[in-house]
Amino acid sequence: MIELLTFQEAILKSASCNTRHLLLGNGFSIACIPTIFTYNSLFAEADFSDNPEIELAFKKLSTTDFELVINALEKSSVLLPAYSEKLDELCGKMSLDADKIKELLIDTIANRHPEYPSQIEQEKYSYCRKFLSNFVFKGSKGRVYTLNYDLLLYWTLMHEIDNEGFKLVHNDGFGRDTIVENGEIEVANELTWQGKASNQNIHYIHGALHLFDVGFQLEKFSWVNTGTTLIQQARMALRLNKFPLFVTEGDSEKKMSKITHNAYLFNSYESFDGVAQAGFGKPGNTCLFTYGVSFSENDRHIFNKVANGKIKKLFVGIYGDPSSTNNQHIISLAESLKSSRSIHPLEIDYYDSQTANVWG
Repeated sequence: MIELLTFQEAILKSASCNTRHLLLGNGFSIACIPTIFTYNSLFAEADFSDNPEIELAFKKLSTTDFELVINALEKSSVLLPAYSEKLDELCGKMSLDADKIKELLIDTIANRHPEYPSQIEQEKYSYCRKFLSNFVFKGSKGRVYTLNYDLLLYWTLMHEIDNEGFKLVHNDGFGRDTIVENGEIEVANELTWQGKASNQNIHYIHGALHLFDVGFQLEKFSWVNTGTTLIQQARMALRLNKFPLFVTEGDSEKKMSKITHNAYLFNSYESFDGVAQAGFGKPGNTCLFTYGVSFSENDRHIFNKVANGKIKKLFVGIYGDPSSTNNQHIISLAESLKSSRSIHPLEIDYYDSQTANVWG
């Protein structure tokens, strides 16, 4: 049986590292609002009325996991032609249904997401900002990476509180372009990704609900000075068949394909590559904390970076009984990262994620 540290003990143990980084998974959002961000609740809310066969696919696979069904449909559409040449139409429909589920997932998240930042209690923001202050503070080179699509991290970072006693230093890489015309400087209304920037320390590795690819640039929807909430903006965009930048592919390989074909996503992925120290160069004295990360095979492209890297320490958040099936899976995969190292050993500690009091 592994020994669980408290979060504070893990922070103290990480003090020997020059820099702390953080990777957030779906457990971060579930801990804030369990009724919204679990796959069970999303499935219950999803409207399958126009696609009953898609709902049946979930039932046949005995799951409410959107990614699992997307993965099954995509793989089946590729595999079935090997058994019969008469299944082209069926395979085409399965591939289309996989795309429909991706759109359904986005639409369902938008419909269930809190409309306003004020719908989350001030106390929760306060606790979460204190948690984040362990990673992105003045003078720190720490970075925060999230696998989530929702707005909770963005809202928390924007929710500045008077007399906090600390200052979060955060940059998601978006800003307003300036245009000089006839000697006058004009500032664009849209917030767009400014490209590679060494000081970007907030990364949405799989995209997010407020990031929209409009073809020639990536825009960030903002609630400031618009008079329209982010969720309302997202819904209006969805009605125009514009979709947020989401990586909803069913397996790690397909996720990686989506990432490599988008400059923003690839930059964030490469940034994580740097944190994991997966490239050439001497190992640095840095560490990575995970919180709410399930270590799913669907995210193998993320953890391979740690396995192949030189990052020194990994602190893995464990929620609940370490002997549970889910936690044993997390521990097993984390330990496999350690065993894959031959030259630069990886030290792993596990901490009780509930003691982090991320949302109070």
